[in-house]
Amino acid sequence: MLRVWNVSLVIVTFFLTIFGTFMTRSGVVQSVHAFGQDPVLAWMFIIFMAALLVVSFGFVIYRLPLLRARNDLESWVSREAAFLLNNWILLFSAFFVLFATMFPTLSEAVTGERLTVGPPFFNKWMLPIGLALLFLTGVGPLMAWRKSTPANLREQFMWPSVAAVVTAGVLYALDFRVWVSGLAFAFCAFVMGTIGQEFVRGAKVRQEATGSDVMTALIGLVMRNKRRYGGYIVHVGIVLIFLGFAGQGYKLEEQVLLRPGQQIEIGRFLVRHDRISESTDSQKQMLTAHMTIFKDGKEIGQMYPARWFFFKHEQEPTTEVAIRRSLSEDLYVTLAAYELSDQSGSFHVTVNPLVNWIWFGFGVLALGTGIALLPDRVFAFASAKLPAEAATTTMLVLALLLVPMAAAAQQHSEKPGVTVAVPASALEKRMQRELVCICGTCGHKSLAECTCGTAAQMRAQLSEQVKLDKSEEEIQQYFIATYGSQEPLGAPIDRGFNRLAWLLPYVVGGTCLIAIGVIAVRWSRHDRGEAPSALTDVDEQLEARLDDELRNLD
Repeated sequence: MLRVWNVSLVIVTFFLTIFGTFMTRSGVVQSVHAFGQDPVLAWMFIIFMAALLVVSFGFVIYRLPLLRARNDLESWVSREAAFLLNNWILLFSAFFVLFATMFPTLSEAVTGERLTVGPPFFNKWMLPIGLALLFLTGVGPLMAWRKSTPANLREQFMWPSVAAVVTAGVLYALDFRVWVSGLAFAFCAFVMGTIGQEFVRGAKVRQEATGSDVMTALIGLVMRNKRRYGGYIVHVGIVLIFLGFAGQGYKLEEQVLLRPGQQIEIGRFLVRHDRISESTDSQKQMLTAHMTIFKDGKEIGQMYPARWFFFKHEQEPTTEVAIRRSLSEDLYVTLAAYELSDQSGSFHVTVNPLVNWIWFGFGVLALGTGIALLPDRVFAFASAKLPAEAATTTMLVLALLLVPMAAAAQQHSEKPGVTVAVPASALEKRMQRELVCICGTCGHKSLAECTCGTAAQMRAQLSEQVKLDKSEEEIQQYFIATYGSQEPLGAPIDRGFNRLAWLLPYVVGGTCLIAIGVIAVRWSRHDRGEAPSALTDVDEQLEARLDDELRNLD
């Protein structure tokens, strides 16, 4: 099945790697990674990409008889159908990101005005795509090959669904009311319930067959089908990554002006400003704020955000961000501005929940990939029956190998740049996230994040407009008039040609989904003809054998 589809995806994958190179080398997209304008190289790439598509898909058309599917889609309630839907979501995600990345170039070609599509636009429209993909991560393994019966669905979905509902209920009871993050947590529980169910059921069967302990049975299970269970471990990594994403819904940020002895409370933390010290080494002058951190009423340590002025580059200071890490949340403190005469400072304080789980998730993902690629002999010891006495030793060894890692509190430095104005209202705080810096070197960071001189100037302008009691739309029009384009806006205004950015991806995605559905329905309903009565018994035997083989297919 899906042979033409698979070959087409391979061709598109290679084409997109060339297209990505074309974007950075030709200068059609403004980026910190771009090499500047090069029309000659751009035309060379265009000719090469056109030849690539013509030759590749020409061979596909030429080989269509050999690529014809040998099997049919028997039911929409099947793992094959789940794969098809999953393929569509991933392909749509790639198309959406590509379209939004190229939209500034398209708008400049059509209207003469270069628009900006910044992080706020991507974050808003990729949310439903990400949630759908996470949900399908849990649904796919629960579906049977060929066709799922109502009894099969009831048995497979019961415990994962219970895990999702219980998680959502607990979050609601604990007053975690950010619905997007709450839905992501519930889907994470659903996927973990699916994976846990697959491992538990497989281990029980393996344990009964070999007489080994539970851990050895699990290893033998993975050994018997490394691709399948390695893939499940990859899914666990995806869940951990989504936990980190979902934590963003509970992110806390404050920008405050503090004098020595003053403090700010943010979440479970209390941050007190003690003093600002000045020091110099052979390369730079360092201005360091000394902050005392309290958590749940107890002092937990010191943090030292700083500004560094390198000699001969004093106009380009770096901002050294103090970070305190933990498994549950990170605390960031940035010294944005300072006044040595009274030791006061403007600080940007952020609590970022669950962000470290993103990195843990990548580690687990790599582990699952490695397991899927391991040769059979690595797990050979788990294929034989073991005496019951060996269970204790096995459990002890594995426990020592699987001790969870704890993230130690530490500090880390990054290099941004200059002053951050303290927002005077909720409107100013929101607009700092929706407007982007246009310095051309920061990758269109929001004004709340960028610390370069251009961003500082734009924040000052925003603060002035808020003081004049301007509305959000009036502030947007002010920045458009001041900078001569919509580039300072994180997302294009939803009118005129700009509406194309909001509607086209979803129109194309919906149309393609309907087309795939129509093709699949026709594919699954075409006349297969009646099987000769003489072969009825043989067909039943083949059906039973096929079902048995599919149970173990990864």
